[in-house]
Amino acid sequence: MHDVSAYEYDSSLYSRYKGARTEFQSDRYNYFLFRLNYYQHYDITSLSEVLIMESLNSISDRYCILLYILRSYLIQQPDKASLIHRYAQKMFAITHDIQLYPFLALGDVSILPNDYYNPLFVRILDAYYTGQYNSAADLCREYVLCDPSDFSVIKIYCRALLFLKNGYRPIVAQSDTFVNHIAFNIYKVMTDTDKDQSLDRLYQLSKNIYGFQIAAALDCFVRQERNASRCETLPLLSINHFDPLYTTIYSDQDSAIRYLESALPYVSDSVALSYQINRARKIVTEDTTVVAYIRNVDNAKIVFDNGEYEKALALWKVIFDQTKQYIPTAQTAVDHIFRAYVALGENSHRDAVQFFVNTYIENKSFVSKVNTKDFINGIKNTRYQGLKIGLDLLIFVFLNAENYPQKQFVLDRYCKYENVNYPSELFSKLQRQNSEKVKLFYTILLHDDILFYHYRLKSTIDVLDEKLKIISFLRNQYPDEKQYAERYTELMHELIAYRGMKKLDDSKIYVNQDDILKYELKNITDLYDRFHKLVANTTGKVYFLVDTIDWSNDEMLTNAASYSDNAVAEVSTQLFSVIRRVFLKSRFGLGTYLSTRIRHGVFEGELRSCLERLNLVYKTAGVQYVPTVYWKHEFHLDENISRQLNDSIILFSRSIDALISSFKDSVIQIHVDENDPSIGDFNYELSSKEICQAMTRIDKESSSAEDFCNRVMEYLWQITEKCLTEIRRKIHDELRPTFITYIRDLQNQICSLSSHQHLKHELDSTINNALEELSGRLAKVEKWFNRQTAKFEDFQLEDHINMAINTIGNYTGVDYELKANLRNARHYLLAEYNPSMFDLLTILFNNMLQYSKPESIRHLNIDTAILSGNVQHLHFENALPDGTDENKLNHIFENRLKSIKSLQSEGGSGLIKALNIVKYDFGNPSNTFDIVAQDGKCLVDVKFNLDNMLVNQHISFTE
Repeated sequence: MHDVSAYEYDSSLYSRYKGARTEFQSDRYNYFLFRLNYYQHYDITSLSEVLIMESLNSISDRYCILLYILRSYLIQQPDKASLIHRYAQKMFAITHDIQLYPFLALGDVSILPNDYYNPLFVRILDAYYTGQYNSAADLCREYVLCDPSDFSVIKIYCRALLFLKNGYRPIVAQSDTFVNHIAFNIYKVMTDTDKDQSLDRLYQLSKNIYGFQIAAALDCFVRQERNASRCETLPLLSINHFDPLYTTIYSDQDSAIRYLESALPYVSDSVALSYQINRARKIVTEDTTVVAYIRNVDNAKIVFDNGEYEKALALWKVIFDQTKQYIPTAQTAVDHIFRAYVALGENSHRDAVQFFVNTYIENKSFVSKVNTKDFINGIKNTRYQGLKIGLDLLIFVFLNAENYPQKQFVLDRYCKYENVNYPSELFSKLQRQNSEKVKLFYTILLHDDILFYHYRLKSTIDVLDEKLKIISFLRNQYPDEKQYAERYTELMHELIAYRGMKKLDDSKIYVNQDDILKYELKNITDLYDRFHKLVANTTGKVYFLVDTIDWSNDEMLTNAASYSDNAVAEVSTQLFSVIRRVFLKSRFGLGTYLSTRIRHGVFEGELRSCLERLNLVYKTAGVQYVPTVYWKHEFHLDENISRQLNDSIILFSRSIDALISSFKDSVIQIHVDENDPSIGDFNYELSSKEICQAMTRIDKESSSAEDFCNRVMEYLWQITEKCLTEIRRKIHDELRPTFITYIRDLQNQICSLSSHQHLKHELDSTINNALEELSGRLAKVEKWFNRQTAKFEDFQLEDHINMAINTIGNYTGVDYELKANLRNARHYLLAEYNPSMFDLLTILFNNMLQYSKPESIRHLNIDTAILSGNVQHLHFENALPDGTDENKLNHIFENRLKSIKSLQSEGGSGLIKALNIVKYDFGNPSNTFDIVAQDGKCLVDVKFNLDNMLVNQHISFTE
């Protein structure tokens, strides 16, 4: 079991138990949610099932859960308060449990025991109310030594420190205690402008002390500070002593007054108690013994509650101006000012919006308790009637609307008003606007996803381009703010990486013609000269093919020309066959890149991974399919239904795998000539007549052997384009419909599970999602079969590493943890190495994830260094499966690195492909690629010379 954050605990627990399948399972899941996360699920609809589930537990366990049930019952049915009060009386007569005090206080307060009234707590209130903050803090420290679970005392302590202005002091001597951690973070919430981190810590603490009395108030405090939904009654039902705060549980004024007056016999001289009684009676007091800020706040609340909004507005504005250094009080003032503007009607709505935005800019924590939900829904429903579409409204909606269409609506309306299409076109029009509002407006657009909903921005690249224009504007306007320069760099990297990724996805068909000429056809001149002379001396004749020779011989180019009666036909065929073979089958040819970029796990990874992620296809172990436990565990299936479902999914998995394999083996293959047994839609078989006509025509247009070879390869590209058109047609017209047919067959097969309604519904929904996602992926695969003609940008090696591991992670569906030192990979490499670097990295990461030690999370390590001589060193490391024979594995590595013929095939070919890229695609045969199994790990070291690869050749590196 690994540690999780509090919010992750909430979401994972809910997702684990969210769907009700059968009535029994629904009751069972509600019970678990109620018991394991009460403050999130106190409001379950039926409480009796919880009692039933607890019926076999000990009496003490049942009593503890009964207290939780009483709290929930009172919240759900407050009209039953008297019934709960009577029941609590009976239990108290037996248990004398102080946890029942809050329930006893619901009714006749005269029966409350003497120890319910704690004079020390009232002394704390008196000291705080009269401004004796040192005394209040000392009394709080004394109090928590006896009762560290009283949240009100901790909160008063922090407020006292706030007014003392001397910083935080531990509430107990032992600083590393829960109560001190709670107090410290509450103080930080009250004093820091950005309080999110402190609230996260408090919420985590509330989970850690979940079973203690203080947890209810702590949970409510965090929700209140985040302006999230909450139940104000829950913390009241955990107060087990007299506290004026408890009066908020009563629905009538008389009960509140009776409760407060019940304490008079114990603390008759209390200033705080007398003040609270007057407040309960709605009496505006001028009692100067109570500090001004408390009097002013309570008096303003009374005026507001009486509906005197103009007067309340004036009072709250004064309070806000006087208490800005005391964030909790300022937050209360801002909330009431906003509410007063709203209550004054439509004519004041513009003032409400403007006040909110101005206050947010001044200190965003001031507005954190303002509930804008009803107001923003109201102005949306009236189509923003009475409100000017300007920066104030845009910012207000951006900050408070819950859905993006509403945000996009006001943005689009404003752009139309200003007669522009994009936010970046507003720069000049906003020059006279408040600069802080302009900055906030554009900053929100940068960090929010609003632009992804802009109807004119059709793609991610369009959005990134727009964001780049915005960040450029902010960077120029605010050159001293480093955040904009850093964000500009991040966006540039993201845009370059995305453009590169899109280009790689839009076209994967490539032949490295430069290296074919450099390495494979370097001795072609003699054969070309013989052909050229024969053609020049022979015209108007018909030629026929003679028997071909074995081109696998390394001496092929030197000895290829042997004259016969059909010399021109023979030499034409020989020359064409040489160029065709290296174009298709050499280490730089179409077959190598086709294998590396598409056939080598990428094709099936793209099409299979989404189905696997949705648990609609299973992985294999050898030749057997291994069912996952997802459906069985998620829906608690019995063995019979689980077996039926697994059989259907295994049958579907076989069909899908056979379809993918068949398409890959029969369509995405190269057929060279009539002597090639391979079948495939990359078909380059030509007749003698076609070859002779093409070669003689090309010869007439050529100026040299190199020019001739390039023209022949361009002729081969013309053939390739026809092949690609046919393959794209087959993907669209044959592969796609077959996929859909198989998925619908699966859907029909699971109809037999209709008795399990929730499972059937989830499967149908999953299958529909699979159809939608698979359609998108097939469209993406279709684009792969285009000639790579896009011009790539220069790229940062670090970006490429991250892009490759993310891509392969998505294909494989394997969870991994990457430990990467990429400090020495931040330089830029030339665009020509962009696709080959990506190919290399995807091969390596695919091997690491596929063959590493099988664990729930696979651990990968990458290290980078610059060695002397401008040599880039990339080190990759992963754990090997237990029991691996390292000597045997190293022998396999050695053989595979020598297997040149594997460049054109799949299965065990990744290493030779990686070696080929490092040495030849990177343009230096001295580059090295080493792999070794050692001490339970697989270690890969790639070293390549950066000379002629760097964008800036003058960068100086240190080891």
